[in-house]
Amino acid sequence: MSEKTKKKGKSKGKGLLESRVREEIRALSAYSVPRYETRIRLDGNESPFSLPPEVAEDVLSGLRGIGVNRYPDPEAAELRGLISMINGFPQGGILLGNGSDELIGMLITAFSGGTGRILYPTPTFSMYGISGLALGRRVIEAELDRNFDLDMDRITSLIAKKDPDLIFLASPNNPTGNAYSAGRIEEIIGMSKGVVVVDEAYSDFSGHTFLPLIRKYGNLVILRTLSKVGFAGLRLGILYSGEDLVHEINKVRYPYNINSYTQAAAGVVLRNREFVTENIQLIVRERKRVYGALSGMTGVEAYPSDANFILFKVGDADSVFKALVGRDVLIRNFDRPGRLANCMRVTIGTPSENDFFLNALGDVLSS
Repeated sequence: MSEKTKKKGKSKGKGLLESRVREEIRALSAYSVPRYETRIRLDGNESPFSLPPEVAEDVLSGLRGIGVNRYPDPEAAELRGLISMINGFPQGGILLGNGSDELIGMLITAFSGGTGRILYPTPTFSMYGISGLALGRRVIEAELDRNFDLDMDRITSLIAKKDPDLIFLASPNNPTGNAYSAGRIEEIIGMSKGVVVVDEAYSDFSGHTFLPLIRKYGNLVILRTLSKVGFAGLRLGILYSGEDLVHEINKVRYPYNINSYTQAAAGVVLRNREFVTENIQLIVRERKRVYGALSGMTGVEAYPSDANFILFKVGDADSVFKALVGRDVLIRNFDRPGRLANCMRVTIGTPSENDFFLNALGDVLSS
């Protein structure tokens, strides 16, 4: 093949590819997390605690017996039964996903047969918008109020005018860290004709859940995850709702979506979950300490948090971020025009990691 023909083929291939990609997809940016090699990593809202040795050994023992030549249990029945027992919630109202991200995609796929609109407040978890646009839905954003709480005038007006099929409410919210007012959330659930999803990824750190309201509201879905309490590598999201809604969502679930290793490992850690509770309590205590330290720093505005991270504002987030990386500390830079201008998010780590971060930040701000 001549060089001219090769170039013509490449050009034609590129044009053909672009013509087959939906305009909404071309306009999207992929979800990405910048990677830096630092000793202290407080950017991903993960737990800083590894498995206790005895639990790790139980996990390994369970994995050794798995036949990788066989498909996993397609319904993850044993794991769902265990989750049902722990939470006192009917097993038929529980659905599992490969992380909450997959469950968000299932919900958007299943519940968008009315107006095709999805509503969520901003700023919030970016996957609501990314998944909605990727699946061809129309997304509607409602800016939070000055306290990062739900702006009820704005949201109720949009619900009345746009009648969204789905409303996503992350409480506690990421990246702001605060839980929304419970009364405002319940008001939205009660007035919506569509499905309201309360994403409780960080509820273990707030001590509050809307799970009991599922019995009262037939349009309520609760999302949970194991990622924030110590098991991000398992990629296990948990959906709770009425059995009729779960029945519909299950129709769009991919077969065998929870692999055998995740099912086995999650079962072990949930049966030995006392250490998880202890770790959560330590993180909550450290969150209070770190918030106090940040609030006392000149040039820092820290926002109250109900999650395992703290959002704070500095004078120049880009320069602070680079300086922290240079000091072997990685946090998340959320600097963007609008409400998050010069904002940064730090995950609560171990006491020693938190001390290292606070000392590094103090050095950066004073230099």
